[in-house]
Amino acid sequence: MKNLDAQRQAVFYVALAQQVQPVLSNSVDYEYAVRAIDLCWSWIERRDVQGVTLFHLYHDDDDYGVEPAMFIEHDPVLLNAWACIGWALLYMDYCVYQVEGGAVPETIECVVPDEIPDEFMRHYRTVVGETQVPDLLADFLEQLPDDQLTEAVVRTKVDELAACPCDSAGVPSSTLGQSSTGVDGFRGVLSASV
Repeated sequence: MKNLDAQRQAVFYVALAQQVQPVLSNSVDYEYAVRAIDLCWSWIERRDVQGVTLFHLYHDDDDYGVEPAMFIEHDPVLLNAWACIGWALLYMDYCVYQVEGGAVPETIECVVPDEIPDEFMRHYRTVVGETQVPDLLADFLEQLPDDQLTEAVVRTKVDELAACPCDSAGVPSSTLGQSSTGVDGFRGVLSASV
């Protein structure tokens, strides 16, 4: 992860947030999670989304968006899934404002890129459990040419990594990626919380 440039870091967060997004499918505010991921990919692929649009999706003046949805959530797994969406969206918006220049909302000014990996991964692992997917994804992104940083390519790789628990070299392992609950995919409710 440390070797990834800002664009690849954004792809990393968006791809992993997209992996946990289905956990929120029964949430009343699920549309915000879907829209956040869609707009992030749109900017990554086409640079056709403005920072202000992403910021209002994070939290608009009427208390709608990803952040309000996160703060009303009581289930710890869902709260952490919202946090993954939120951190991915904030980092993406930070990157967009870096490119756009000009006035930046205070919330985005306060984003400290060096703190995001630990925060994001804490929330991600609460939802997914221990897995090598993030490390293997970072290795994959480091080698991926710029013109292949697309949702289709990256999502296919994340799905492949999530379906086949592998060691750090990408070799299948019978135990890696399985949490103590023994449930595949999203590992159920874990004791960690935000």
